[in-house]
Amino acid sequence: MGRNRIIFWFSLGLTLVNIWFIFNYILSSFNQDVFQTKQHCQPISSTKKSSREIQLNFNIMDIYRIDVSCKYITRDLGSKISDKFVDKNKKCSASSLTKDLNKKIQNSLSKREVNLYFLNLNKSISFDPFNNDKDFDMFNDLKLGGLWKPKLDPGKECNLDNIDHVVFVVPYSHSRYDNLKLFLINMHSYLQKYQYPFSYKILVVEQVDMESKFNKGRLINSAVKYIIDSRENADCIVIHDVDLVPSNDGNKLGESGDYRCRKMPWHLSRKVFNIKTNQERLYNQFLTGGILSLRLEHFIKVNGFSNEYFGWGAEDDDFQVRMFNQKLCIMRPELREQPSFKMLPHESSKASNTRFSYLSNALNRYEQDGLSNIDNLVEIKSIDQFKAFTYLKVKVKK
Repeated sequence: MGRNRIIFWFSLGLTLVNIWFIFNYILSSFNQDVFQTKQHCQPISSTKKSSREIQLNFNIMDIYRIDVSCKYITRDLGSKISDKFVDKNKKCSASSLTKDLNKKIQNSLSKREVNLYFLNLNKSISFDPFNNDKDFDMFNDLKLGGLWKPKLDPGKECNLDNIDHVVFVVPYSHSRYDNLKLFLINMHSYLQKYQYPFSYKILVVEQVDMESKFNKGRLINSAVKYIIDSRENADCIVIHDVDLVPSNDGNKLGESGDYRCRKMPWHLSRKVFNIKTNQERLYNQFLTGGILSLRLEHFIKVNGFSNEYFGWGAEDDDFQVRMFNQKLCIMRPELREQPSFKMLPHESSKASNTRFSYLSNALNRYEQDGLSNIDNLVEIKSIDQFKAFTYLKVKVKK
């Protein structure tokens, strides 16, 4: 009897030990799976990021599903948009907090004839942008270099010192000569007839000595560096594709055709009508290409465009990543039923095969790659003043 009791307790103890070992084995296996799963799901970078910042460690195409609009930031994320870039000293600037701004500008204007803007698509028109001999009515009030200032009554609240001065930066290739011709004719006509006028200048920058593929980012950085070095009193920079012009009903565009800067970057060309395909296109909420108006401080804050994108594509997306990373959201006018801008016919460019590899590490490069190192990567060949625009010729180094 005593022997049987010993055998019983021994067997029970052995069974409990086995159960304990089995339990610990299962528990350790479970914890290891969880640990591996967490490791697999972690971003490559160990840096903690807020939910509002872009995660680029996974599929790069995910960024095109991100809504970077200020409306989304304020409405869905509940974040307050900073007033840091509001120019409170310039009371007639569109970025100021002045109430009834446009009414004050109109009250300060000298009396002028109300002329309507009509879109001109006649590419055979007798006009050579690089020849100052031909006169157009819209060019009569221009100063050399494509500079125009509205006529304001002295003593009124708004004057030339406190309204916006806008510089249009237009990257250009000689293959777009017909586009440039129509762009200048239509833009000068539209801007001088806009109901809330501002002073402006058109700066065209072309890549010459095409030993390298077209590099839009380096051209834009070169132009902005020129603006800074020449001490141009630019409140606002508009990066504008040469193939986009205001639509037929330009006189009714209002805010949708207002190029003046806001307190955050201002994107105008989300909806465009393509003349060649006879179709309109609505671009996604991440896109900021085409026409983007932003303050000079914005451009400097993100170190300008990347200099690494040769060929077509993704340099605008890289710039958007930079802006979003610096907590610059995108403001846009309300979408109209009809597109506010039309795309002039042109040959499509071939997309670069390397664009997404550069885009995937955009945030790793932006502090060293951009406006800060542009002097080492280009050579300004010439600066010419034509009647309708200032012309920068830039050689892009390999």
